[in-house]
Amino acid sequence: MRFIFKLNDALATAEKALVVFLFSTLIFLIVFNIITRNIFNISFQEILEITPGFVLWLTLFGTTLALKNGRHIKLELVLRHLGRRKRYLAQIMSGIFGMAVMGVLFVASFDFVKNEIEIFGHGGWTSVIFPVFFALSFFRYAVQTALSKSAGDESRVGMSNQEDTTNSDIENTR
Repeated sequence: MRFIFKLNDALATAEKALVVFLFSTLIFLIVFNIITRNIFNISFQEILEITPGFVLWLTLFGTTLALKNGRHIKLELVLRHLGRRKRYLAQIMSGIFGMAVMGVLFVASFDFVKNEIEIFGHGGWTSVIFPVFFALSFFRYAVQTALSKSAGDESRVGMSNQEDTTNSDIENTR
């Protein structure tokens, strides 16, 4: 289990580095295009075609990082009013559901990428981010589910230890 957590952290580090690189490159390309257009009256159409792909990659990598850190959009309005055990079960079920959805989309994304490359040629390679995104999201949901399970096990152990301590305290006062 420790290996999985180290892998998760290593992937997050690589993703952060890639996000910084992509964002820096995106800013450089856009500023370069603005300067050349305003000073030399030359605009590069290729830069204008590439930048939406950069934004897509940044968005999807940012989403996987948010998922790793538990900062993705959650609908916890109902979960706040549930007991600890029901909340734990809901977290496990949402993790399993997330893995199922990401697994199905991961498989489907290969056909999508193949079609994009056939239609757009070199420009279709931008869509390679989709299988990467779905695989990373599947992995993050699996880690989240494992963390929920281990936290649930620890909280049950903690509750039983707490009950034992409470019972021994009661017996000591008699």
